[in-house]
Amino acid sequence: MRKIRILHTGDLHLGATFARSQLPREIGRARRQELWETFSSIIKMVKTEDIDILLIAGDLFEYDYCTTADIARIDGKFREIEGVPVFISPGNHDPVVADSLYNTYRWSPNVHIFKGEGIQGIRIENLNTTVWGCGWEGPEMREELLKGFHVRGEDINILLLHCDVVAKGYSSSYLPVLPEQLEGCGADYAALGHIHKRGEVRFNGKIVGRYCGSPEPLDFSEAGQHGIYIAEVGKGVSSVKTVPAAKRRFITERIRVESHNTPEDIIEAMETVIAASGESNLYRFQVVGNTDPAAMLDTEYLARAVGAFYVAIENNTLPDYDLKGIIEEEGNSITGKFLSLALLKIEEETDPDRKKILERAVRVGLEALNGRKVLER
Repeated sequence: MRKIRILHTGDLHLGATFARSQLPREIGRARRQELWETFSSIIKMVKTEDIDILLIAGDLFEYDYCTTADIARIDGKFREIEGVPVFISPGNHDPVVADSLYNTYRWSPNVHIFKGEGIQGIRIENLNTTVWGCGWEGPEMREELLKGFHVRGEDINILLLHCDVVAKGYSSSYLPVLPEQLEGCGADYAALGHIHKRGEVRFNGKIVGRYCGSPEPLDFSEAGQHGIYIAEVGKGVSSVKTVPAAKRRFITERIRVESHNTPEDIIEAMETVIAASGESNLYRFQVVGNTDPAAMLDTEYLARAVGAFYVAIENNTLPDYDLKGIIEEEGNSITGKFLSLALLKIEEETDPDRKKILERAVRVGLEALNGRKVLER
């Protein structure tokens, strides 16, 4: 039996507003358009990579925000590859509810959308392949649909699910699946979506499923490279390669400072990071350490001082107060008594995490007592 070539993607979230990412409105609008551009590049890959089947493991679009015109735009891309079967396993962001555009729109004939209850199989005769999948009918799915399921027939069998792989004894609101269920179902390739980080699911040392991850990262929690999988699949064997797809990356870096460091030092440190990773990315710099109590970090100025698509700065520094010196000078003042009691609490605390919280609280308290604006750090 010959092998087939599949492109495995999912979690494109077309139509996403990026409102929850806390990006500025203009950056969110640009990223929303870039999701569409990446979707177009994936369709081009289907053409150039001689793909037999396109698999989309859920969350293709945002149910709350996508319009009929948006769906026509998606479907228009699928019509460009009319000879390639497209399989969609709707997830929690694009569930097959009554008024879903999965139901109301007339899709291209090559598009197969899994709907209804349970796992269903759709056979492609000329490829001797059956694709198995299911469609979510709401924002949650708690049932273990893969429990007891096994593929049937001698075809190449592919499983397409938007799910949450959990350990035995645990559950999930997002279609819980156990690694042993993936191993036992008999699929030659298990194409999974929902988790935005690319990765393999293993059971007893064997790869039993793959998360393609989101082709475009959506916020700073989605670090690293993002792309799609292209696999050659036969009976019981598959070779898989990762193909980068993302236009940009979300990168978080810490910059440690001391009280003698200047804003120019921070700018230089940021420029070094940007030079190594590229100006096209989105950066979050977390400035940590101690600063001169009389100095105030102007995070907006620092963000504008470097060249990148987007830069955000978190000021997590602490003022470098001479606490014992202040106690000696202040004596019985409110500040002196506050510091004496606080330092005693710190010395008595044995838990390292609680000790750090107390140390931060002391410095925040001093800023307040000195009439400074207390910043969230």
